[in-house]
Amino acid sequence: MLQYVMLRPAHNVIWNLFLAAIPVVLALIVARGVREDVRRDNRVRWWLWAPVLLVWLLFLPNTCYLLTEWRHYLQDLTTSRISFYATRSRDALVSLLVSTGFYIVYSGAGLLSFFLAIWPLERLARARVGKLLAWAKPLGFFLCSLGVYLGLISRFNTWDLVFRHGKFSSDGVKEIFAVMSSSFHSSFTTTLILGFAVILWVLYIGFDIWMDGFAWRMSRRRNMEGTSDDAETLS
Repeated sequence: MLQYVMLRPAHNVIWNLFLAAIPVVLALIVARGVREDVRRDNRVRWWLWAPVLLVWLLFLPNTCYLLTEWRHYLQDLTTSRISFYATRSRDALVSLLVSTGFYIVYSGAGLLSFFLAIWPLERLARARVGKLLAWAKPLGFFLCSLGVYLGLISRFNTWDLVFRHGKFSSDGVKEIFAVMSSSFHSSFTTTLILGFAVILWVLYIGFDIWMDGFAWRMSRRRNMEGTSDDAETLS
């Protein structure tokens, strides 16, 4: 029997993954809807998609928030002294590997959902508002990092904007803006938020380059197969 296995509660994991999946689904819906609008009428129904994009932005920090789950791993690692026992017990070593693998997959799912929640919309915006996108991306990563900070340190949730203390109220908006204002009074907190935003940006750039390379390779393969079929037809 494995001992010292450090996993998060199942209901907590399922709930966090569900929240992370919401912006992915919304991004796919908006991207497909806008393309359909352009194909059908050559104009976009912004009155329909703008509110969806707002909800998408509010839920987006739930994706990269999963990267902060490693704090539980490090805390449990220290408390259980599993790294110490892993050098003396095979069972403890396996437990350590299982726990580490769980957190890699768990946080990796959050990072992947972060990429997939942005990429369809960025491709869409790149073709239609390329210059504006150059300004929007840094702001978007900063807001996402700020959202993670609010959830991690101040324990705010996305729905706290409209539903606070068990009832619908605007108090959540006031509290969130108050915390945001006070957080920037500290140079350490500001640097922390900006630093995490830069990390997210760099990670996304890597994903974007990989996706572009993958698309190029698939396009090249299709062209080669098409050329091969044409050659067989001529022969």
